[in-house]
Amino acid sequence: MNGIGTDLLGVIAVGIGAAAVLYAGMHAVRRIGLSPAPWLLPAGIGLSMVVYSVWNDYGWYGRAVNQLPQDAQVLLVGRDKQPWAPWTYLAPVATRFAALDPASVSEGGDGTRRAQIMLVERRGQTVIVPQDFDCQGGRIRPARGDWTAAQSDDPAYAAVCDG
Repeated sequence: MNGIGTDLLGVIAVGIGAAAVLYAGMHAVRRIGLSPAPWLLPAGIGLSMVVYSVWNDYGWYGRAVNQLPQDAQVLLVGRDKQPWAPWTYLAPVATRFAALDPASVSEGGDGTRRAQIMLVERRGQTVIVPQDFDCQGGRIRPARGDWTAAQSDDPAYAAVCDG
């Protein structure tokens, strides 16, 4: 299981754990003679689930990058605003990125280079896309595509041809 199912399972597990801890805490407070408000238990459970969800969303990018090969370079990061997470309108969350492992770059017989670009998505499968680079001619060719002129700010071209 991956993606949204794993996230949902994690939120539920945090909710159950928070319920157990808060219930025990409220029971202990009652035993010493205090009377906590009855809404504290569901509010605490809900708050713990929201906090975990926010932590999980914003921590995903760092955890994913740490799983890349040691010398891999992150080329681009895609950040999104999500309507079900209103705080992302203030600080968009990383949901995808492209990375390159320099060890995957190989020399072609005709002076070109081929690299394996990793496209990693938050709740999707990682896709590895081969891409050809003509460093002498300043061109790029995606898998099964035609040669096009490389943009001056293309991070993949810079990593393969300048690096």
